[in-house]
Parts: sequence; structure tokens; C-alpha cells
Amino acid sequence: MWAFLLLCQVLLVYSALAENVSFTINLTWDYGAPDGFSREMILINGTSPGPALLINQGDNVKFLVHNNLPSNTTIHFHGITQLKTPWSDGVPGFSQKPILPGDSFLYQWTADDYGTYWYHGHDLSDISDGLFGPIHINPNPQQSLPYNLINSSQTEVTAMANATANPKLVTISDWSHLTSTAVFQAERDTNLDLYCTNSILINGRGKVSCLPITTYMSLAAPSTLQALNGQNITAQGCSPPGIAEIEGNFQFNLSALPPVLAYSCNATNTIPSVFNVNSTARWASFNFILSASVQTPMVSIDDHEMWVYAADGHFVQPQRVDGMLIYSAQRYSALVRLKDNPKYDAYTMRVSNVGGNQILFATALVSYAADGKIVTVAPDSDALFNQAGNATNSSAVVFDPSSIAPYPALQPAQDVNATHIYKASRDGDAWRWTLSGNLSFPMSMTDGDPLLFNPNSSAGLNPNLTIRTLNGTWVDIIVRTDPGRQNPTQPPHSFHKHSNKLFIIGSGAGDFNYASVKEAMQAEPESFNLVNPPYRDSFVSSPVTPGMPTWIAFRYQSMNPGAFILHCHIQPHFAGGMAMVMLDGVDAWPAIPAAYGPNGSGTGM
Repeated sequence: MWAFLLLCQVLLVYSALAENVSFTINLTWDYGAPDGFSREMILINGTSPGPALLINQGDNVKFLVHNNLPSNTTIHFHGITQLKTPWSDGVPGFSQKPILPGDSFLYQWTADDYGTYWYHGHDLSDISDGLFGPIHINPNPQQSLPYNLINSSQTEVTAMANATANPKLVTISDWSHLTSTAVFQAERDTNLDLYCTNSILINGRGKVSCLPITTYMSLAAPSTLQALNGQNITAQGCSPPGIAEIEGNFQFNLSALPPVLAYSCNATNTIPSVFNVNSTARWASFNFILSASVQTPMVSIDDHEMWVYAADGHFVQPQRVDGMLIYSAQRYSALVRLKDNPKYDAYTMRVSNVGGNQILFATALVSYAADGKIVTVAPDSDALFNQAGNATNSSAVVFDPSSIAPYPALQPAQDVNATHIYKASRDGDAWRWTLSGNLSFPMSMTDGDPLLFNPNSSAGLNPNLTIRTLNGTWVDIIVRTDPGRQNPTQPPHSFHKHSNKLFIIGSGAGDFNYASVKEAMQAEPESFNLVNPPYRDSFVSSPVTPGMPTWIAFRYQSMNPGAFILHCHIQPHFAGGMAMVMLDGVDAWPAIPAAYGPNGSGTGM
């Protein structure tokens, strides 16, 4: 019960300091042009990303949503534990009914944990239409801080603490010129797993960049060129759709594919986002949030090294890096030592997709200009990563997420009460996915009565859809990714577990031919870490190549009874069914407040 006891101790310390904070958002469907191309999108109080939620650990949050969209929606607070408030997790069909057009819903929860998180839509792929915004929770005064591990000077530690209390929130997203509904329809019409977008946005700003095809080909990785088998990358920087080595051995209807989703590229020119810094502050904290639907970018700042000090909101032992690869829904906080005497007014922040799906990139500026007027920008020759996210210098240090350790150290239970083993793969179509290995999650469940109301429904008792745990127990989940006949390759899947965090205790190449982690550790102890493993709310499977399956294992304590979800956060994969129900604590099911029950209004009254 270590994780649960730690959380309870923290709650006792800061409960007396808690404040009640309220936010109201109005969701509208309107035209916007974040990358210079106008399309209909979701706006949150007139903007996207939505307004930042800046709060303190222990605060009691009220978040009122007015849905003025033409469609249903809900809001999920990504990474927030929802301890004793599972009805505010924001997943339709799980914790609540959808918020219908014209209706309102009041989410109420406590900021149990410190760190950087985000809120986003959870009805199909609202994220892809702009429904997301950042959350930052300052830690309580008793929280141990890792900054002295970066520099022991008290002057520097104080400057770092000031920087982290006022972070630069960097929300990175990708953007398609078609709505999420149109993209998902195109997947079904073509039987393609669509993996390209039109641009990358940084804090809601970006542009469409079109390179010569010869340049794209020169940037492509050897493995990508091999999969292309003589074909060219498209004008959009995309690997051509319908390649069996990438999407599986299926029949495709390429004639039904809108060119804007893979082939066409019409450049735009927009003003980039600017992050203002001041040399006298000595340090700045850049807190990165990846709200992308598909892309996996490498992030760097020219001529500035970064110290990663938090992952998914939780402090880690700091790592000095030049670039970090961020997967869908992950967050990293990085301290950057500012230049005492900058040579240029601004330096480029680079965000470049890494992967065989598409060469796509974006930039922002880190500005030292006191008057806001940027005259000189550091030259591109200062960049350590190119437009495909590859290091251009052998000295470049790339962040290693497998080696991060929680700070202070945390250790999971050394044994578990239950083990579940699943297989992530395609399920009969290129766009349809399964996490259980037996059944694709039916998205129609999101329109039904929430499982929170009836955990013993047919879906709640279906082992191909649902993981059921007992309160207080420790659980191992192993996710195998198997190539299979229709899956010659698979990209890395970025999984997110709702509610409390998990420990990533092991991973490996090859099949997982064991009944438990305990048995596997006897055969290959080098593949596991039960001492101080990564502690996060996300985990990423390794890519699958022909004939080489992979696996990853995580361990968590069931400590918050309620109906939650485990799913791939790549939006086409989630919409395609890569998800499972998690009914935690079925033996201690919570009493639901009347306002949030079957006959409640969802407005807290």
C-alpha cells in the first residue's frame, strides 16, 4: 500500500491550505485558422488551446462546462487522480453520460498531485478538433524538490524554484485540415490507418511547410526507404498510404482518400509562438504537453541544454538532455539555464515528428528581446536536430525515458494479487484495433449508461472488454504487441491509464511466454526493475517489426474505486477500438452523489 499511504500523507499535510477555485468554459463550434488554413473547430472561451488552469496542490476545483457545440462532448482531466470523485473523470459511458448540445456539466475534483497535466475532450476525437488546454498544479510547500541535483548553489536553486513556480506551458498538437469526424469517416471508407496531418502547432500556432520531395527522401530513415520499396514520399511529407509493410495485409480503397489527408501540400505563412525569457531570472521552466493526435515529435531549443525534472507531472531525478522525444499525451518539465549575455534576440524551439509515417515540423521562438522586438535569430546551424527529428551532431544527448527514476525514490509492491496479459493488434481492418487481443472496444458504449452506475452490466463482466480489480490490491498488466499475419509492423502505442499512476516495471523484445512477472523475472531478471522504476500515467510499447513481437509490463495499486479506462492515446487507434474498461475496487464501489447519478443533472445540484 506504499503508493496509497504516500498520497494519504500528502493529503493530510496540505488539506488545511486548500482553496476553492472555479473555472467556466464555453465550448463553441466556429471557424479558426491556427496554421493559416481556415476550417471549423472547437473553441474554448473563444480560443484553442483553452485557458490554463493554474492552481495549487490541495485546491478543490469546480470546472463548469457549457456545451454550445452541435455534438455531444465530455471533458477529461488527464493525469488527475479523481480520488473519491470518479464521476468527474469525464469519459462518456464510463463515468458520466455525454454532455448534450445546449447542456452544462459541473466537474468537481481535488488537486491531489502537483505537476503539469491537461484537460481535453473525450467524446471520440474532440482533441483533434481543438478541445484541450493546460493544467499546472504548484506543489505544496512540504514537497521535496530535485533542483539541487542540477546545481547545488543556493542562488541557482532559488532561481530554479522561481522558474518552476511560473512555468512556460508549451502545448504541442498536430492539425488536420479536415474535422475529426471526416478523418474517421475516411478511415472507414478507405480501410486505412491514417497517420498524417497537415501541420504541428505550438500553443495553437503553426504553419504548413512544404519541402521538395527530394529533400523529404534525403531526410527519410533507411527503414522508411526500405518500406517505401521505390515509392516517393508525398508532397505532404507522408509515406504513401496503403503500404502493406506499414498498414498490414488488407484491401484498401485509395480512390476514396481525400488528397488533403496524405498527398497535397499548400504552404502557409503565419506568426510563430514566442516564449519571452529574461536573463536576470537565470532559469526558465518549459513544461511540454503533447496533445497530438498522431505525431511523435523531438523537441529541442537551439543552443540551450535542458534538464528534465518531471515526467507526467511527477518529479524525477534530473537528466541533462539536448532533445526529448514526446509521445501522445505525455508531459515533460525541463529547466533551461538562460544565457547571461545572449548573442541573439531569439533562439528557435524545434518540434519535429520522428517516425516513418511523416516528415513534419514546427518552430517557435525563445525571445530575450526586452522590448519584444526580435531583430536577430540564432542561425539554423545552431540546431542539433533536423526537420525529421534526427540528431545532426553525435554529441547531442537525447532523453532516455526508460532510465528515469521518481524523486524521491518510490518502490512498488514486490508481489501482486492479480496478473492480466493482453495483446495489442489490429482487428480485421487496418483502422480497427484491439487491446485485449480478442475484441475491439465498441465506441457505441460511450453513448450508453455509464458503467459507474452499473459495474455488473454485461460489458462490465466481459473479460474481453473489462479488467476488474479489488480495492487495495496490486495488479500487473502485460501488453504484448504481436506482428501476426495482418500486422507485419506496428508503431509504438502511447497508452494512458486513467486515475492513479502506474510503475513501468519491465519491457522486452520477443514474446512474453510467462504466466506472471514473477516467473518472467526468474528467466530474464535484466528485463525488470522493481527498485525505483518509472512512475507515470502513460507507457509506450516498443515498435513491432516482422517476426519480432514486443511486450511491456506495468504495476499499479487499485486504490480508487470507480469506472476508468486504459487506452491508446493515438486518436485514430482509440477511435478504432484500442481500449479496455478498468473497474477498480469492485468490492468497494462508491456511492454516487444524486446530482451525478442516473437521474442527476450533472450540475452539482
